[in-house]
Amino acid sequence: MKLTLVDQIERVQAFIRVEYSLILWVSWIAGLVFYKLYLKQISEKRHDSQKIRFRNTAVFLLAGTVLIVLDWILEIYSGFEFLNTSFVTKAYSLFLVVTLTLMTIAFVRLAQIYAYLYLFFMNMKVGVPRLLANIFTFGFSLIVLIYLLSEIFSVNLPTMIATSAVFSIVLGLALQDTLGNLFSGVAIQIGNPFSIGDWVEIQNGSNRWAGQIQEITWRATFILTFSNEWIMLPNKVVAQSQILIYSNNVKAVRHSQTFRFDYGVDTEHIKELLQGIMIKIPDLVADPAPRALITETAESWVTIKVFYSVEDFSRKYSIGDRVMTEILAALKQERISLATPKITYLTNGSEKTPEPVC
Repeated sequence: MKLTLVDQIERVQAFIRVEYSLILWVSWIAGLVFYKLYLKQISEKRHDSQKIRFRNTAVFLLAGTVLIVLDWILEIYSGFEFLNTSFVTKAYSLFLVVTLTLMTIAFVRLAQIYAYLYLFFMNMKVGVPRLLANIFTFGFSLIVLIYLLSEIFSVNLPTMIATSAVFSIVLGLALQDTLGNLFSGVAIQIGNPFSIGDWVEIQNGSNRWAGQIQEITWRATFILTFSNEWIMLPNKVVAQSQILIYSNNVKAVRHSQTFRFDYGVDTEHIKELLQGIMIKIPDLVADPAPRALITETAESWVTIKVFYSVEDFSRKYSIGDRVMTEILAALKQERISLATPKITYLTNGSEKTPEPVC
């Protein structure tokens, strides 16, 4: 059945009523109140992105509401008697389509805000990948678009899909890499090997990248290296790589430093000394407590390794430097020297050990 322009205008008007606009405004205010009350502890980056979403949604909602009110005023005072020419009718239908488009965008963006509110509330400390929200937004937008096309323009979607099968195949081949990255990103989210904020090492063949996961989008995973370099890795590469997870947002990271001492030293005294030094360093986690253990004995030395935990993996080198500096200073004060390697070589058929250089 072919619809006339007047029929389409009537169908569009059914979707752009003042009461629907009020419902969207109430939903927007409710989401804002929930955000202000329950999401105070999220990161500053999340705050910035969420504020932008609320502001942009309000802009579309306000523009659509103004047009709806204008249409409502026209309906009350003129009863659409101004639709007396073909040009005016077409202009008015365009006006209604613009109004419907603005309200639809506001509706979809409002649904996205609620999706982010839920994800942020359920993952207060762990980062939320943008991919999850993007997939939800795309799926929800597709459902809304299909519904509007069917209800307003009586579009026969099965027929349209069947006639566009060849186009879909061509498009799929052209977007093979893009779709591969998309599905790989979805697989990463389902497997959930790491979260935003984790420090990882990704190895693919001879290539190796180490850094902190910053974002997971539909196309790539972004990591920030120790030297503050951003690296964008396609999701297909990440999905096919070996991943070493150094740390996450739930558990503190355990590190170690190795010291070697000559035979004959008081190992118990040294272990107590090292543990006492680490306890006084505020950057180290108290639970689990730092420890010093004998881990190796060789021909020339005894190895004592210190173990400690840190919360911020990005500071592992600076904290490790402080641990080493404090321990070396304490050993020097106690007049305890580290072991020096003893090398034995042959001289005219006899063994000789060189004297240590002072």
